[in-house]
Amino acid sequence: MTKPAVDWTSDVERRHDDLVALRRDFHRHPELSFEERRTSEIVAERLHKAGLDVRTGMAKTGVVGVLRGDRPGKTIAWRADIDALPLTEELDLPFRSGTAGVMHACGHDGHTAVAIVLAELLAARRADLAGTAVFLFQPAEEVFGGARPMIDAGALDDPRVDEVYGLHFVTRVPTGLVTVRSGPVCASADFFDIEIRGQGGHGAYPHLSVDPITVAANVTLGLSHLIAREVAAKETAVLTVGQITGGTKHNIIPATAVMRGSIRAFDGRVRAQLKARLGDYARDIARAYRADAKLQFQADGCPAVVNHDAPSAFATRAIGAEIGDGAVTEHDAVTMASDDMSLFLQVRPGCYFSVGAAPESGPPRPHHAPEFEMNERALPIGLRSALGVMRAGLSPASADR
Repeated sequence: MTKPAVDWTSDVERRHDDLVALRRDFHRHPELSFEERRTSEIVAERLHKAGLDVRTGMAKTGVVGVLRGDRPGKTIAWRADIDALPLTEELDLPFRSGTAGVMHACGHDGHTAVAIVLAELLAARRADLAGTAVFLFQPAEEVFGGARPMIDAGALDDPRVDEVYGLHFVTRVPTGLVTVRSGPVCASADFFDIEIRGQGGHGAYPHLSVDPITVAANVTLGLSHLIAREVAAKETAVLTVGQITGGTKHNIIPATAVMRGSIRAFDGRVRAQLKARLGDYARDIARAYRADAKLQFQADGCPAVVNHDAPSAFATRAIGAEIGDGAVTEHDAVTMASDDMSLFLQVRPGCYFSVGAAPESGPPRPHHAPEFEMNERALPIGLRSALGVMRAGLSPASADR
């Protein structure tokens, strides 16, 4: 990979303060899935001002920006997710969330800021671009709800996208490192509800009732064996029960209890196996306690993120040329977390990579937690990595790869 003819580094340095301020503004004003109206308005306004063709209302609150270079070439998409999470922020920051019960606890504020500045920088160098850049600002990633309707609305078809890329800031990866690999990088996710139906009664007479809370507890313990004894040891899968609800008072045995959880896997066959077995497993355990169990999955779930070989190799070279080969690694590139970037990668080749955002000292701030915080020193590294991919993909020599 040759070094870029244009000095993008100086462009990034000039935009550093704006990049950080933009991320902090989004962090200060987080919006939940499909409610990202302010965020979308800012995105659309900035893209319009930069001279892109802009479509709003994609998947309700999504935005698509199209930048056509002065010369013909490939069409490369860059995807950024824009929604926040229903959490109350614990950190006392000057730019902490100003919306009660909502915060950016996964780095999407950084993803959005990077994508906006990326589009603006490329638009300013339109004469150097051979091809078309499509910017996908996707809502509702946190509920796996935004990617599919954007695809169905033609986000990848007008113009037709050849490849799609994106990044995710990750607090467990040291700041300064970028992880790229081909193959599975994020697990699938399927969310389930199991309703346990027993027989209510007085807490003093459990023998006259069928206690669904006791049944739910035993089903939870039993489900661990579904992974340990029915999934091959060489495979990776996780089954988590995150909530059990039931009952109204200390001395009342309720008639029902509800369990909610998730299944995650990398291999599609393992995913299908667990989904097929979960209902029977829960029902059979419940039956042993004279109760019934009814399983229901939410929507279609989210498949695993699987990077394509050639785009992953290309991204590794392009990012290495931009920030240094020693900063690009495969180490810790795989996570059991899930992301509906997977749906874009099912219909177009591409690569989803991670940019380290760990603190300078101390333990990483966990994602999806009230104490989450990313190292803002990662922002220009993410921007330069994105520029490396997009400027190389839209260079006159890109047809040769």
